Amino acid sequence: MNELFTSFQPTITTSGLSKFGLSLRSSAPCSALRTVVHSYLQIKADRATPYPVIPDGTQSIFISPNGAMIGGAQMQTCDIQILEAGEYFGVRFYSGALRHLFNLDLSEITEQFVDNKYIPCRAFSNLHHAIYQQIHYFQRVSICENWLLQHYQPQLKNSFDLALSLIYQSNGNVGIDQLAKNIGWSSRHLNRLFRFHTGLSTKSFSNIIRLQNVCQQLYLTPSGSLLDSALELGYFDQSHLIKDFRKHLLSNPSTFINRFMSDLYNQ
Repeated sequence: MNELFTSFQPTITTSGLSKFGLSLRSSAPCSALRTVVHSYLQIKADRATPYPVIPDGTQSIFISPNGAMIGGAQMQTCDIQILEAGEYFGVRFYSGALRHLFNLDLSEITEQFVDNKYIPCRAFSNLHHAIYQQIHYFQRVSICENWLLQHYQPQLKNSFDLALSLIYQSNGNVGIDQLAKNIGWSSRHLNRLFRFHTGLSTKSFSNIIRLQNVCQQLYLTPSGSLLDSALELGYFDQSHLIKDFRKHLLSNPSTFINRFMSDLYNQ
């Protein structure tokens, strides 16, 4: 299901990292977690800097030497402030994947970052200590992955997974009533499950996936036609796309592109 969608975060592209003075190490999970964990990553900052995150419908755990922070689904771009130089570890999960690990109602933390007390597991509060006792990145990955495997509860694919897949296949352009009909649920029940497992309504989740595709397209081809991108990716017109950018990314498309392109990349 999740292989169809890869979250686009411009901060961790080559030009984004250069723009904010960051370096990145990233690796894939083991086969047992490949439909739950998107990747492990470690950001190294040479100075205090913002770390912008744009909405993508997923959840992440950010781990520093001082503790862990869980990010709920975001409706607007936000800057996580890296206050000092150092290495910062993290886990990126697929949409709806935390249900394989914990019984969480993610609607409770939409547009919030909460500390490790939110995870209903006493051992989680000590995970950051275990990770930062190690110096090397892959040792940190191993500790984190072993911890996740201990709490992993495999589940058979169900109608919720099918709904996710259909949204990804349509790039977020599937009608909600038709989506509910295709999986045999009422739109109300579908919406309830989306809020519980992703923190977003079905419609909001679909809109975020559509905007994700636009962001990636504009980033890859910044000199392309904005109108063509809008029409190809499901927007009625250019003004509709710009409205969504201002609502979710707090900027217009050109400002968004310029923010994440390093001076070297622009040259």
